[in-house]
Amino acid sequence: MNPSDPLSLPPSAYATAVIQLPADIGIEAASELHRELIAYVDDPAPVVLDAGEVARIHTAALQLFCLFCRDRRAQGRRTDWRSPSNAMRAAAALLGVTTLLNMSREAA
Repeated sequence: MNPSDPLSLPPSAYATAVIQLPADIGIEAASELHRELIAYVDDPAPVVLDAGEVARIHTAALQLFCLFCRDRRAQGRRTDWRSPSNAMRAAAALLGVTTLLNMSREAA
């Protein structure tokens, strides 16, 4: 382990980043959401997506979350969901991306 190399540090050495999602994630918010997620895609710290307030979500936003989770998983990076709302869960289930998003029923 080399302390000057951030990739050699254990995951517990990083503070968890929490991204608070808004209630309305419509198509008009997709560009801003993309900018926010891209800032964390290579972050070695665990990322928590707090989706408790989500009341409406567009398919484009769900696609961004799918790519974000997939890319982080491919790098061995941890991404979790905090309290996904019923609307968020229903949208993910409707599109069949619950597993890709790692949004298990236990995520609460």
